[in-house]
Amino acid sequence: MSKKIIPLLFFLFSLIAVNFNSACYAEDIDNVKPGNAYLAEDSILTFKLLDPLDSNTAQKHDSIRFVLLNDISVKNAVVIPKNTVLSATVTKAHGSRIFGQSGLIRLRLNDYKINSVHTLHFNDDFNFRGGRNYANVAASVIVPFSGLLFKGKEVNYPAGTVIEYELDDNLDLGMKEADLLAICTQ
Repeated sequence: MSKKIIPLLFFLFSLIAVNFNSACYAEDIDNVKPGNAYLAEDSILTFKLLDPLDSNTAQKHDSIRFVLLNDISVKNAVVIPKNTVLSATVTKAHGSRIFGQSGLIRLRLNDYKINSVHTLHFNDDFNFRGGRNYANVAASVIVPFSGLLFKGKEVNYPAGTVIEYELDDNLDLGMKEADLLAICTQ
């Protein structure tokens, strides 16, 4: 019996070693091209708005400026230093709607020039939602379905507001990691 188990165990462990070996490579990162530098999901970007951000007045292709309050770094190399003024373009905006839909603003960061030759390209959007209006929820408890006619909350950040934005997903920086680190350490 033990003579049959030993080859079976050997086969099982070698199969496990081969299958789990591929999970160690960086090429398997979601939403990132293989080899590219990226900011990991759940990273927090802290910035201060220079222009107001309002879902009622924002329109597609509007430009929003803001100042970074913390460095953006990849593997302890500063890619974008703090106090840098960046800009973003509104890709989608709408105010709150009936049925409790909140206001929405989507921003795409404009390209950032590291030096005269190299540029970072940001491919993903930042989403800002107004959230739920809990007064409407309370009204719908008292009078059934009355909350369906109320609007949700708007997105409203005046100029000077400090925002800590947590990345929902990995943010691809559009440049090979080795190239970016070589440029930033010069």
